[in-house]
Amino acid sequence: MNRLVVGLVSWMAMVMATGGNAARAEQTEAPPELVPVMTSWIYRDVMEAPWQDYSWAQRSLTNTSPVAAGRYSISTTMRAWEGLYFNTPPLSANPGAMLTVRVHGGSAGTNAVLLARAVVNGNFTPGTELGPYCTGGRIRANAWVTCDVPVSLLAPQGAALTGLVLQEGRGVNLSTLYFDELGVRGLTAPPPPVEVAIQPTSVTVPAGGTQTFTATVTGSTNTAVTWSVQEGSVGGVISAAGVYTAPATAGTYHVTATSQAAPSKSAVATVNVTRAPPPLGSKWVSGYYTGWNAEMYPPEKVDFSALTHILVGRVTPNPDGTVNTQFDNSNGPAIARTLSRRAHEAGRKAIIMVGGAGEHDGWVGAASNANRARFVQNLLNAMDSFGYDGLDIDWEPVEPADKPFLLALIQELRAARPQMLLTMPIGWVNSNFPGDADPWFVNLAPSLDQMNVMSYEMTGPWGGWLSWYTSALKGESGLHPTSVSFSLNAWVNAGIPKAKLGMGIPFYGMAWRNITGPYQPYTDWSDYVGSDNSFTYKKILELSATGTYRWDDAAQASYVTFDVPVEDGTVRWISYDSPQAIAAKGAFTHDNGFGGTIIWTLNQGCTDPATGANPLLDAVKGAFLP
Repeated sequence: MNRLVVGLVSWMAMVMATGGNAARAEQTEAPPELVPVMTSWIYRDVMEAPWQDYSWAQRSLTNTSPVAAGRYSISTTMRAWEGLYFNTPPLSANPGAMLTVRVHGGSAGTNAVLLARAVVNGNFTPGTELGPYCTGGRIRANAWVTCDVPVSLLAPQGAALTGLVLQEGRGVNLSTLYFDELGVRGLTAPPPPVEVAIQPTSVTVPAGGTQTFTATVTGSTNTAVTWSVQEGSVGGVISAAGVYTAPATAGTYHVTATSQAAPSKSAVATVNVTRAPPPLGSKWVSGYYTGWNAEMYPPEKVDFSALTHILVGRVTPNPDGTVNTQFDNSNGPAIARTLSRRAHEAGRKAIIMVGGAGEHDGWVGAASNANRARFVQNLLNAMDSFGYDGLDIDWEPVEPADKPFLLALIQELRAARPQMLLTMPIGWVNSNFPGDADPWFVNLAPSLDQMNVMSYEMTGPWGGWLSWYTSALKGESGLHPTSVSFSLNAWVNAGIPKAKLGMGIPFYGMAWRNITGPYQPYTDWSDYVGSDNSFTYKKILELSATGTYRWDDAAQASYVTFDVPVEDGTVRWISYDSPQAIAAKGAFTHDNGFGGTIIWTLNQGCTDPATGANPLLDAVKGAFLP
């Protein structure tokens, strides 16, 4: 072992411990396209990115005199075999590449022998002496000289350099030397290696079920991948868009995404295929899950055996056709992916709720002729990104001027993805104004799978009204002119097929003061205390401990009254859907051939977030599903 190697042992150990020793260059597909770098400056007053100073000689990078150019130079006092070492990500030397540096010999001058070396694959090359390549053929005392060393003398042509070294080469201690304007001309930076990532990396899918995978390719402008199933057709099939369909046989299979730019690069996801769940009946149970109250009903606790579809909210439209995908929660995207994954594991469908109250301006702009194509693509991208099966188009309100754009939007979504699920909530109907069931909505029906009536909060202290229930199944009259049955039949009379119509069931109640029950004149809006998000089923049960449960057989509606006011000391009665009311609605749906129900919201039915207990969802399961 020579003196040079001995002198470097302790320094190399330090460099490797701190990450200073660059790793071997990644092998890329041959031949890689190189990106030219005219001059890679190492030091000009400061270290220049991406170079880093890993020197092991005493030095200062802010020496003020002498200086060749600018404000500062590097001063260094090298002892035997010590040196300046500058680290870089891998660079390749072109023919004619040149290490250039200005050197001031200080008082040492001609006694200074410096070696210029390179670092290739983590090892120092022999290099060459610097002096003969300086102006005048040597390093001069008390004067600046310019030195230009061919990089071909430091490393093999095309080698990946990860460092350059200027080192004392005789084994003696030197007086202080100075360096400035240090750089390399004619190097090229190899492109980053091609890498492929796949999402999700592991998933459970029922036999015959589907799952959308996405692949990300870095290190190449060609981001296309080829999808395949390692086990061949027995392991399922996957489309060019990454939509996987599981086989009929349970087992563990593997989906592969292979880079088309670099076929040796791929990523693999594991798919656990479970036996298909028993088929559901003809009725749907589509439950809305909202991000803003996810803590009420954690996504891991949702009972998918009680659902056919989960509608996860919300994605909201922007007027320029882009969409917001935060799902009303700081952790919304992760929650949305968890719910779609769990739905598919249970053999159920996952739908993204789009829009909602307060989003009208976004709908109008996004669905305009100028932005609609972009909007459609962004909605489909959101579906694919989060692994969903369809969209719930919650456009509220639908103004007369909106109709052609809403129709065009739904028709273009259906044309773009014929097999996707498309649903839409529609309003309840006042029996005094049956024409509110606008026949125009029949135009939407052919493109929609579900049209669900938002049959909740169907009362208010409006002029001439008597107090009434939030979601009475029957019993409408002139002074309380709403019911679920009337609204559904009004839409049937307008032309919407029964099989595409669903009713709404609230998992919350409406609370009132001043009045003590139904069929009483409202005073004014001061009678209203709260409803959605305020009077959840859990809260109603807690308050009911001091109240009296009541059932109105004519209305098929439940409520609770309080002799001693509760909540804020004023609440005298709460209208809500009890399990008894839900059972009546399920029977009505089956008996009359309607499609199913929507729930607003699943979150508000949960009575214990720790266990996921949801008595109202249990009641819906018993009433609507076999």
